[in-house]
Amino acid sequence: MKKIVEVKDVIFSYDNEHDALKGVSFDVEEGSYTVILGHNGSGKSTIAKLIAGLLAIKSGSIAVDGKLMSLENIAEIRKMMGIVFQNPDNQFIASTVREDIAFGLENYEVDPLKMDAIIEKYAGLVNMKEYLDKEPSNLSGGQKQRVAIAGILAMRPRLLIFDEATSMLDPTGKEEIKKIIYDLHTDDTLTILSITHDIEEALKADKIIVLNEGRVYKIGSPKEIFSDAKGLRDIGLDIPFTYKVKEAFADVGIRLQEHNKVEDLVEELWSLSKN
Repeated sequence: MKKIVEVKDVIFSYDNEHDALKGVSFDVEEGSYTVILGHNGSGKSTIAKLIAGLLAIKSGSIAVDGKLMSLENIAEIRKMMGIVFQNPDNQFIASTVREDIAFGLENYEVDPLKMDAIIEKYAGLVNMKEYLDKEPSNLSGGQKQRVAIAGILAMRPRLLIFDEATSMLDPTGKEEIKKIIYDLHTDDTLTILSITHDIEEALKADKIIVLNEGRVYKIGSPKEIFSDAKGLRDIGLDIPFTYKVKEAFADVGIRLQEHNKVEDLVEELWSLSKN
């Protein structure tokens, strides 16, 4: 599979004294849903900013779509990606939802006659079509993030980065954004890279990259990562609810099958209860 992001031996420091990233290397496959997981201070958000070209590496290299990131091509690389940040209030620059989605299209010099159709298409994709003429200040946090996603999708990026995009939302807002992420993953022309500490979100990824204290701790599938419950807990992370249930049953001698959905686990437990 083609690699859309290649990070090799990256070292980065905010103060030129202490390294926030200490030789980080990983790849992101095109069309994949990849999660970078880690506790606060692990370096995961720093990685997002480096890939977006918002910070400069101390050493190592970052390539996006085969292009080695440099001052000469950073503008070209940025055109193929979009990033959704933590605070939805910091992502609005217009007085209505419609105008905010239109902002990026105007910068891309999209034909004004085609713009309304594009805006309505992507507003509809994130269930915000009925709010197009509303003021952003009247929206919930989850709705604001949905508008931010619509604005980015309208510019047809090949790489979409979520940098802790649910961390400042209430439970309803978190679920709204996670559902959109899962739905977007059905589009194999779009690569999703999500930086998060949300264990349940990571459970549905194709690949998880775990960071700890500025280094790669482990890379693997959700099954491979969450099977290392002790290791994750040792570095300050938890495991998903379904894995906790499996652990509890294993402690009393009952072995359950592998599950990614709570619903499947409940069905199996119900079957066991009737035996």
